[in-house]
Order: sequence, then C-alpha cells, then structure tokens
Amino acid sequence: MDTTRGSLGTDPAWAAAEALAAAVASGQHLPSLDSPVLLDSGEVLHASVTASGWRFHGVDIAFEDRRVLALGSPISFGFGLLASAIGNRRSRSEAERLAAPQWRPLGPMHVLATGRRLLALHEGAWASVWYPAIRQLIPDLPSRRLEVRFDADPPYLLLGEWVPYLTVVLVATIAIERGPESTGAATR
Repeated sequence: MDTTRGSLGTDPAWAAAEALAAAVASGQHLPSLDSPVLLDSGEVLHASVTASGWRFHGVDIAFEDRRVLALGSPISFGFGLLASAIGNRRSRSEAERLAAPQWRPLGPMHVLATGRRLLALHEGAWASVWYPAIRQLIPDLPSRRLEVRFDADPPYLLLGEWVPYLTVVLVATIAIERGPESTGAATR
C-alpha cells in the first residue's frame, strides 16, 4: 500500500487534485470558474489558489570596510591592521553569502491559472506569467511544492495545500497548448 497516497487521500485538496487528474485523463475539460479579475477576451479561469511564493535570485548587500586608526607602537599598529583585515574579510564573506542566489520568500499570494497564464497577486499588484515563458515544471506533489523554471528569468517556487491541484491545471493546460512532451514535468 502506498502510505503517502493513503494519508493524503483523506485531504480535500489532495482528493480534488486526484479527481481533476482523473477527469482530465478521461478527456473531460478543466473547470471554468468566475474570475475575480478582468481576463482577456476568450481567456478562462481554471484554478484559484493561495500559495506561499519563493524566488531563486541574488540580492545586493552592502558592507563597510572598517578602517583602523591605530596609535602607539608599530606592533600595536600591526595588530590593529591585522584585526581590521580579518574583520573585513569576515564581513565580505558574510555579505557574499547573503547576496548569493538562493530561495527568497515572496510571502503568501493568490494565484490564478487561466488557459493562457498564471496571475499572481504580490504586494497588491497582479503579475502575469505567460505559459510560453515556462520551460519546466518540477512538481513534488506530496510536499505540495511546484518549481516553475524559465529560460532567462529566475525560477519561482509555490508551496501550499492546493499546489497539487494547481499543478494538474498547469500540466494539462500546457500539454494542450504545446503537446504532452513539452511540459518538462517530472515527479520525484
């Protein structure tokens, strides 16, 4: 018995994702929902979920080189310079570590999936991610995680209860648009 599936199967969000996957596999259409935002002509909303968003990117971190004003003997001056150099090296290394590309939280966001794009409400504004820009979907459904990769932009990561449902909608929509081989989706 698959214990992961058994434990997730009692969860309403997981059950909805499984039911949608089965429906799509049997040839049924994705659901059509009323949209809380104005969509383009002919655009249909298929999913509306809340997820925690993350983005993999670096940031600019400023640090100050400490300067030493040493008075006294040449030995005191030398120790002062050495201590300053060690401190500056540690500060620089810490700044480089903090600035390096890594997953950075975007916070909770409302995500809509239409037949053409993802819309994400972040910091009070809707941002669109058009499906042709997506190069790979990397789902980890038991962890309720979906990584979305692009050719030229840093990847996004979505985490949340309804992410498996959103993943089914995205894979089905992109497969319809490009063909099933083009989604790049792989389960772990």
